[in-house]
Amino acid sequence: MNILEALADDLVLVAQPSRYTGGEFHYGNKDMKAVDFHAAICFPDLYEIGMSNNAVRILYDLLNRMDHVHCDRVFSVAPDFEELLKKKQIPLYTLDLHKPLHELDLLGISLGYELCATNVLQVLELGHIPLRSKDRGDEHPIVLMGGPAVTNPLPFSPFVDFVYIGEAEGGFEQVVEAIRKAKALGQGRKEIIKKLEELPFLWSPEKKRALRFIDDSFGIKRDARYQYYVVPSFKVAQDNGVVEIMRGCPNGCRFCHAGQYYKPYRQKLYETIKEEVSHYVDTLGYREVTLSSLSSGDHPYIKEIIETLNAEFSPKHISFALPSLKVNSFSLGILEQLSEVRKSGLTFAIETPKESWQLAMNKPVPLEQVIGIAKEAKSRGWKLAKFYFMIGLPLVDREEENQAIVDYLGAIWDETHIRMNINIGTFIPKPHTPFQWCAQLTPEQSYQQLSQLKKMINDRIKGCKVSYHEPSVSYLEGLISRGDARYADVIEKAYQKGCRLDAWNEYLQYDLWKEAIAEASYNPEEAIFKDYDIEGDLPWDSVSLRVGKKFLKEEWDRAKNLLLTDRCYEVCEHQCGSCSASHTVTDVTNKDSILEQKKNEKPTAATVALPLPDSTVQTVIVYSRSGSALYISHINAMRNFEMAFQRSALGVQFTQGFNPKPKLEFVNPLSIGIAGDQEVMLAELVDDGTLNEEKVKSELQRTLNEGYTILDVVFLRGPKKQTLAKHLKGSLYRIDTKGEVSYTEILDARVHEADASLEVTKADTANQYLVRITGERNLIKLLFGADVDKFLIASKLTIKREKLFAGNWDTGYVEYLRLIE
Repeated sequence: MNILEALADDLVLVAQPSRYTGGEFHYGNKDMKAVDFHAAICFPDLYEIGMSNNAVRILYDLLNRMDHVHCDRVFSVAPDFEELLKKKQIPLYTLDLHKPLHELDLLGISLGYELCATNVLQVLELGHIPLRSKDRGDEHPIVLMGGPAVTNPLPFSPFVDFVYIGEAEGGFEQVVEAIRKAKALGQGRKEIIKKLEELPFLWSPEKKRALRFIDDSFGIKRDARYQYYVVPSFKVAQDNGVVEIMRGCPNGCRFCHAGQYYKPYRQKLYETIKEEVSHYVDTLGYREVTLSSLSSGDHPYIKEIIETLNAEFSPKHISFALPSLKVNSFSLGILEQLSEVRKSGLTFAIETPKESWQLAMNKPVPLEQVIGIAKEAKSRGWKLAKFYFMIGLPLVDREEENQAIVDYLGAIWDETHIRMNINIGTFIPKPHTPFQWCAQLTPEQSYQQLSQLKKMINDRIKGCKVSYHEPSVSYLEGLISRGDARYADVIEKAYQKGCRLDAWNEYLQYDLWKEAIAEASYNPEEAIFKDYDIEGDLPWDSVSLRVGKKFLKEEWDRAKNLLLTDRCYEVCEHQCGSCSASHTVTDVTNKDSILEQKKNEKPTAATVALPLPDSTVQTVIVYSRSGSALYISHINAMRNFEMAFQRSALGVQFTQGFNPKPKLEFVNPLSIGIAGDQEVMLAELVDDGTLNEEKVKSELQRTLNEGYTILDVVFLRGPKKQTLAKHLKGSLYRIDTKGEVSYTEILDARVHEADASLEVTKADTANQYLVRITGERNLIKLLFGADVDKFLIASKLTIKREKLFAGNWDTGYVEYLRLIE
């Protein structure tokens, strides 16, 4: 069955249909003849979140590099598409091959945050895979879950065959190869599971302990570019390239789970960073790249990295972004370099305001330093600063906490008057951290404190924006992150009641979760609202992140005594357990020859060479759109063409100003669901003397996503610049009513009407009509009325624009523009 054909008429009725079609631009061609093993990576959230996740990108590339393995992608679906799949009795499928999930050999689920728990069950059920592993047979895939949100795997244990603990690179390939070899020997599910139990980093309820896998090649491997990558067809949540400049974090913030999960920290040299940036820009088509890490400011060359990248890539209109920077590592040098890129917003993760409380957290954030940075930033053009706090942290006096936060922010406001966005969350004591034994605030306590705090801040700082993370969400997150195996029944019951996409405010059904919790055979809240005995067993003790419990206890004692613990170094005295002969810190301080040279350069007076004006040529491009491209909105179609030009060897002229954009013009864009035989666009291309029309055609076709076919390319060499819109005469559409009586009657009536802007004639084929419309008037509204649902019409009829006319009804754009040149 062709799944997309079976869904085609209904896809236009669901929100963001291109979530479910595939057809994106793929880098890397897989030799499918050699493939004998099918895997899929699932990030259990909507497409736009999953395709923003860096782990998905890494895993997709990792498995597809294996000669005999094909790795696909699948994500959770919105309620409207879930309903459609059930109505059509179509299983949830992968995006590249449209393969039903139950036909896979391996389904790998990457869980980034706990509130995706019910989404996991949705993916399994819609994919026709039994929810519980005990009910699966040889015909079902092995289901593996990993990611930072499952270092307490117990609440997920009945739903998965194994939980992968740690980083994927180097270990995940071992898992796939073990399953593949077993299947080649004709072994069944039981034999495969027994074989996988031998891998120390795979957790299952039958094993006493699983040990975190560490990627020791990070930062030192030479093959920095992706070999397999998918660029989304529409703008996703994080629509930019991501280059990890450091994995792990040298700081020991005691509330931070990620700091423990990614030990030891490992940094990259500039040569590797630049290679990855070039790949994102020149091969994949991104114009913004995030230099990512848990604490980017702790890279010893962060200023030089940004400075050197700016010098190299700013002529290509490429910008760089950083996540929030630790105040102690923020320098005016970094501020200078960021100001060359964009002045969006500064982000300060303060967490808690008083110095003594900051010492307990092992995260000093001196007020004077924040004020100094904010002052300097405002003088350089920044208009907004974001501040993050947490309430409910251990060792913080709740009676004083609100006023201390207000005083801290008020002092910054008095000195700077910079616009403020303030976000406050409720602390969740995560497993495997020094605060894992602590209790969490109840939702009622959080609501009371947060609502009062919001009012206090608004009274003190007029015009600031204050928001807080919903305490109900923090409550659910805490229950999942700290629950035991019994909590799996609560998750399943919540799912059966209708809970999905719980991290989305518009989809969260908190009342149903409360019902499921109340119906549990025990009291789940004991897992979060009471302190654990520091000498007792913890639910997650069967998982080792290679950070010893002894170290975590010592850190808890130091927190109570308000003692700072120094950051990690290549040689340190922490004895936390993560470093060994095999697993060590990779620190590039004083080891990057390129950036050392940059660092030692003496500042010189800037001499800006004015760029020579480029020789350009206006280029008319005629193309068709069909298949998966029908489900992409015009604004995202523009994005796709911009990225295709960026990927190609073609230079596009950019507009001037703060946010330069490629000079592209589209004429009378089509709505979702309507095909186009001869669509027209205009691009202003840089002509270096080697440019020709065939080169433009082949390069653009090579770099576009599926559904677009370049039909013709024509250069306009005349002295006068042209625009498409002013020459538009009108459009010719073909409509097939597919026997729908009501629409056939409307079109039949239109055949006999006299209208200067609209002409309807019957085509030679039954149920088909030719419709000619003058100018840019809307086809659907003109024919069927202003109040109709255009998506409903597109689902009932087949509509195609056959041609755009310029000047008069005898000529298309290419002919007309050639005539007037």
